[in-house]
Amino acid sequence: MMSNYKYYNVLKPILVTGGMILNLMRGKVTNQPKESDLPPELVKESSTAHTDIDDFVQDIALEILYSSLPDVGINAEEVTDRVKWFKQDKTGLCFHLDPLDGTLAYTKNRSDFAIGVALSDKLTFIASGIYFPAVDRLFYAEKGKGVLVTNSLGEKISFKRPSSPEKKYAQKRCDEYVNILEKLGFTKLDSMSAHHSMISILEGKAAIQMYHMASPHDFGIPQLILEEAGGVCTNLEGEPIKYDPDFNRVPYFLAFFDTKIKDLFFEEIK
Repeated sequence: MMSNYKYYNVLKPILVTGGMILNLMRGKVTNQPKESDLPPELVKESSTAHTDIDDFVQDIALEILYSSLPDVGINAEEVTDRVKWFKQDKTGLCFHLDPLDGTLAYTKNRSDFAIGVALSDKLTFIASGIYFPAVDRLFYAEKGKGVLVTNSLGEKISFKRPSSPEKKYAQKRCDEYVNILEKLGFTKLDSMSAHHSMISILEGKAAIQMYHMASPHDFGIPQLILEEAGGVCTNLEGEPIKYDPDFNRVPYFLAFFDTKIKDLFFEEIK
């Protein structure tokens, strides 16, 4: 069954090894804020969250990657020496890495942190994997092949998506739309991780994610997984997300459980 997926055996060792390290150090490190690329007025604590483990896991992940795909481009979240091993051109086959998504959650010893990886080609994501070490769940997708859920041993975990989601939302820097959703009966999802909130939509534990000035590390990586499960990702005009050649932040990244939820949202914000 795994043979149907071209990159599963390349990406899984990176996810699981990085996840093991994260689990080992969970709750034992403190936040060491880094500089943010956001405009100053948008910077909050979660925007600058960083630990030494982010860098360490990234370098271990890149060492593993280099043994399998030494000629890929690189779009890693942290600035570490091993980034220089890879091509800096991101327009061909490119590896994306978020070594620790939900850093503040991690330092608070919560379980909703993750490591995420993806491959893109010609600025389109073709394979993505997210691993939640605290609960040993790995979500994987390749374009056109659906979603696979396994544990760290590669054992398949049964997964069935519900027909409708819970009325929960997640958001960052989109306060202007919160009142609209809450008037419709939506409440905020308890999540401190972009990957976790995206997978919550996949599982039907949330319906909508809204993010202003969104990093592809946060949302591009899980985007393919959600879309392969039937979710929808758009910009603020309801159009497909497009990335520039450097995979810079996109102005708005919206994610929906399905087209029905998407249509409801855009009808309400007219």
